[in-house]
Amino acid sequence: MDILKTITELTRTPGVSGNECAVADILERNFRKYTSDVWRDPMGNVYGRIGSGKPVVMLMAHMDEIGMAVTEIEKNGMLRMCQVGGVDPRVLPGSEVVVYGKEILKGVVGTVPPHLLKESDRNSAYDLYNLTCDVGLPYEKVIELVSVGDFITFDNLPPLELKNGFIAGKTFDDRAMAAALVEVLDILSKRKLNCTVVCVGSVQEELGCLGAGVASYNLKPDLAIATDVCHAPTPGADPQRVLDPSKVAVTTGGNIHPGVHRMITEAAKELNIPYGVEVAIARTGTDAWNIQTQCGGIAVGLISLPLRYMHTNVETISLNTLHNCAKLLAEVPASIGEDWEEKLCWND
Repeated sequence: MDILKTITELTRTPGVSGNECAVADILERNFRKYTSDVWRDPMGNVYGRIGSGKPVVMLMAHMDEIGMAVTEIEKNGMLRMCQVGGVDPRVLPGSEVVVYGKEILKGVVGTVPPHLLKESDRNSAYDLYNLTCDVGLPYEKVIELVSVGDFITFDNLPPLELKNGFIAGKTFDDRAMAAALVEVLDILSKRKLNCTVVCVGSVQEELGCLGAGVASYNLKPDLAIATDVCHAPTPGADPQRVLDPSKVAVTTGGNIHPGVHRMITEAAKELNIPYGVEVAIARTGTDAWNIQTQCGGIAVGLISLPLRYMHTNVETISLNTLHNCAKLLAEVPASIGEDWEEKLCWND
């Protein structure tokens, strides 16, 4: 499959946390290329099932993106905003955005230029209260088209192809790994499975991994692997908290079941996929956290894609590493045998 084409379609589609329907439509259509057993739950999670029997393996990537929402319409037509998920106000000035009102409106985020600030304020960090969204319309027209609560996203531009197999764009967190789930189904549709695999596009991860809990309760999987992004080396970043973008990140720690972690690393070695270990002593801040604590406890692992400039409109990833993420995700359930329960036993 053409994973770049799939990522482009997913990232150019709006899906702020709590409003993922358009993204779910695309993911559902892609899932149906490989299985007819596709459905959604009342919360909006998308499921694609392949294989049969025990164990049930859940693979998850979240569909939602960070964004903003309109909180106030000023008399000059400017929009005040709040964040939905972890938007960093420092990166917003100068951003091209889209406002989803009665009509879709292009806009820009601006603030008072330094020339008009007091000297004492020129080095202060921006916060959302200092920023406004300008759609170029007068107040009377804006209130016809925009309401408080309408969502705002970064502009839905296609990914920018960089050198050496890297691409940059918005919403790779976590639409890149959602695209990887489609590749997983492509791979598994050609393999003989001794288990049931359910790929899940989850909702509202950026608001606290809410969809993951619902999906886990619905499926009650025997084991699960959550997917997300982590931090790749960036100038000025703590080297202890970043991972090589050419390697798949495999997490270990309290949020991770050691048996699932072992299954993932064994599969990586079998496929000669380079990987790095990410240590998370407590909660990972991913869907893995909410999966682990459902249904009396679910054995969960976490695979992440190293990414630069997280939560901006120029998130940067390696397509080769993304392919390796998909191969690794597929290999774990594809290699499951009759000893799967033994592999999940705690070694006390």
